[in-house]
Amino acid sequence: MQNKYFAVFVGALGYFVDLFDIVLFNIYRVDSLKELGLSEVGVMTEGSKILNAQLIGLLLGGIFFGVMGDKFGRKAALFATIFTYSVTTALCGLVTDVNTYLLLRLICGIALAGELGAAVTLVTEQFSPKNRGWATTILTAFGISGVILAAIIGHFLYWRHAYFLGAALGFALLFLRLRVKESDTYLQFKHLEHRGDFIKFFSSKKRLGKFLIFVALGMSVWIISGVLASFSYEISAFIGLERIPVATALIFSNTGLILGDFFWGAASQILKSRKKAIFLSLLMTIILAVFYLINHPASKLGYLLMLTFIAIAATNWVVVITSCAENFGTNYRALATTSLPNFIRGSAVVFIEIFKQASLAGYNKFVVPMLCLIICSSVAILLLKLIPETFGKTMEFVEED
Repeated sequence: MQNKYFAVFVGALGYFVDLFDIVLFNIYRVDSLKELGLSEVGVMTEGSKILNAQLIGLLLGGIFFGVMGDKFGRKAALFATIFTYSVTTALCGLVTDVNTYLLLRLICGIALAGELGAAVTLVTEQFSPKNRGWATTILTAFGISGVILAAIIGHFLYWRHAYFLGAALGFALLFLRLRVKESDTYLQFKHLEHRGDFIKFFSSKKRLGKFLIFVALGMSVWIISGVLASFSYEISAFIGLERIPVATALIFSNTGLILGDFFWGAASQILKSRKKAIFLSLLMTIILAVFYLINHPASKLGYLLMLTFIAIAATNWVVVITSCAENFGTNYRALATTSLPNFIRGSAVVFIEIFKQASLAGYNKFVVPMLCLIICSSVAILLLKLIPETFGKTMEFVEED
């Protein structure tokens, strides 16, 4: 198997395991925290703290592994991230108190952060401009199916055993990682002095502004995953439906994520434009969110189908990350591309906190996240015009300081 195709295969498996692990706490939040002695209110309040700790870990880890990927290579970052999250995931299966649980999920978040960005960076640097989008679409869309597997086993497997399974999958992937070769583009420019310089990257107003626009373009999908799906147990009861287990909600929402990744990734290739695909995704998200805000789901199935349809519309994830990789030079590409998905995931901290505070204050648990979805998608459309089109752009260039 040629190295570039093997890189896609191993990257897809890595993202599969990465997402499998990321959502384990979401799926087992209620069961695990109740076993640790928390009340139903505690399950929501302490559970949101642990979710936020994991998301903050993702944000910090994105920066750390991004710097590592630019300074020491894409392969080194991939190897380090999977080893660390495999160990900490195994330890999550042994927790006996909430504080330890929170600390371990924070460390897991840091470790899990490096997977997608490092894999996308490695893959985009090995494929031609014509086929680059197809490669990243296959990588991310297959990886998202890891959430569906986790959600399915969430109906059958004891929560501690699920963490042990996640750790075993990670260690198994380590052996495949040993055969992945470093990117030729990285090797070509590894002599540069300022590679992955965190201070220089974020102190440049132009680079920081461009990076934050990409964060805004991808935030909508994490309102769906981080709130509408992850708190389906509480939201469904609030609007008068049968309680929906998080595992069930994640199966439907992530089916939508997979379909959306394929659809918008393919659209960007067919339209020969990253920006047009992102714009259409955001527009469809606003239309569907307004529709469901006016017409609340009237049944459990209706809520689950809503998650699927909105997830399909909002999942411009692969196009945004690919465009980010194409926008930044090879000396900062891993830092930008690895940090981006984790800053986007980290934005869910804000939405989870808004949801928690609004819920405690008695506001509508369904309306609040839907309004967040509409506002964020609308702002993203306005910001989209500020980034250049990158379809077909060469990857052999560096950032000037």
